[in-house]
Amino acid sequence: MKFKDLLKYPKFSFDILSLFSNQLLYCFAAGMVGLFLPIFLFERLNRSVQNVLLFYIISFILFGLFVPLGARVMSKIGLKKTMILAIPCLVGYYFSLYYFSKIEYLIFLGLALLGITLFRILYWTPYHVNFVEFTNPRGRGRQLAFFFSILLLVGVITPLLAGLTIDRFGFSTFFILATAITVFSILPLFLIRPTREKYSFSYFQTFKELISRKNRKMFLAFGADGAESVIPLVIWPIFIFQILKENYVSVGIISGAIILVSVLLQLTMGTLSDKTRKRPLIRFGSALYAIGWGIKMFVSSTFQIFIVSTYHSFSGIIRGTPFVTLMYEQMDDSGRYLDEYTVLREIALNVGRIVMLILCFLLLGFVGLIWTFILAAVASLFINVL
Repeated sequence: MKFKDLLKYPKFSFDILSLFSNQLLYCFAAGMVGLFLPIFLFERLNRSVQNVLLFYIISFILFGLFVPLGARVMSKIGLKKTMILAIPCLVGYYFSLYYFSKIEYLIFLGLALLGITLFRILYWTPYHVNFVEFTNPRGRGRQLAFFFSILLLVGVITPLLAGLTIDRFGFSTFFILATAITVFSILPLFLIRPTREKYSFSYFQTFKELISRKNRKMFLAFGADGAESVIPLVIWPIFIFQILKENYVSVGIISGAIILVSVLLQLTMGTLSDKTRKRPLIRFGSALYAIGWGIKMFVSSTFQIFIVSTYHSFSGIIRGTPFVTLMYEQMDDSGRYLDEYTVLREIALNVGRIVMLILCFLLLGFVGLIWTFILAAVASLFINVL
C-alpha cells in the first residue's frame, strides 16, 4: 500500500455530502457544548459530580426508553422530515441551558432534558440509516475516516472557541452561539433525497429483541461501547478542568491540541479498515485504549494531559474506525431490518451508559474521580465480542 493511497480523496454522492454538511455544523455546536457542559453543570449543581451524573443518567434513560417511538415517527413521515423535525428540538435544548445559566431555575434543566431527548430519538436513527444507504460499502471505511478527519479538524477549533467565549462573555453567550450554528445545520437536510423505512417492531417487541439470544453479542458490544464512551464525555472534562485550575481557555487549548495531532492517523486507519480484517485491528486498538485509561489515573499536569490524551486518541482511532465501519457493515447486512438494527444499537448504547454512570455514582461515594477510569478500561475491552 502506497502512502499516497492512504490520503486519497474518496468519492462521495451528493446525498452523503449533504448529510455530512449537516453533521459538520451539528458537531461544531455540539463539540463546543459537549466539552464544557459537564463543567457548566458541575459549577451550577453545587459543584457535585454526582449531581452531574444524575442529569446524564436521566437523559440516557429517556433516550433509551423512547428510541422506538422516534422510529415509529420516522416510519410515518420519512427519514428526511424526521431529521428536520429534530433540529428545532436541539435549538430548544440550547435555549433551555441558556436560561438555566442566567436564572438557574431547575424547570429549565427539565426542559433541556425534554429537548435533548426529542432531538436524539428523532435524529440519530434516521441519520445512521441514511448514512448506510448513501455510502458505498466497498469504500465506507475511507469515507468514514475522511469525514471523521474533517470533524477532528473542526474539533481543533471548537474547544478553543468555546473556552475563549466562556472566559470572556460567559455561558449565556456561549449557548447563543451554539444555538445559531445549530439553526444553520438544518439547511443541508433539505437537499438530501427523501427515503423511507418501515419500522416493523412494536414498542415492547423492540426490548424483547434486544435481549434475545441472537442479539446477545451485539447488546454486549454496544453496551460496552456506550459504557466506555460516557467517561470521556462526563468525567474527563471535569477532571482536567480541576487539574488546569478551572481555566476555561486552558481546557480549550489542550483539547484542541490533542485533536490536531490525531488527524493523519484517522485517514490512515480508514484505508486500513477497507483493506484489512477489522476484528484484529479492533482487538489491538482496544487493548491499547484500555492501557490508556490506566495511565490517565496518574495524570497531574498540563503536559501529562497532552501526552497521555494524545496516546489515548491514537489508540481510540485504531480501535474506533474499524469498529464503526464494522457496525455499518452489519447494519447494511441486516437488509430490510436496517432501522430495527439501528434502534437496538441505540438502546444498547444507552443501557451501557446508564449502567456505567450508576456505577460511577456509587463509586464516587467512596473514592475520587480517577478510579472511574478503571471501569472505562474494563468496558473498552468488551467491544471485541461484536
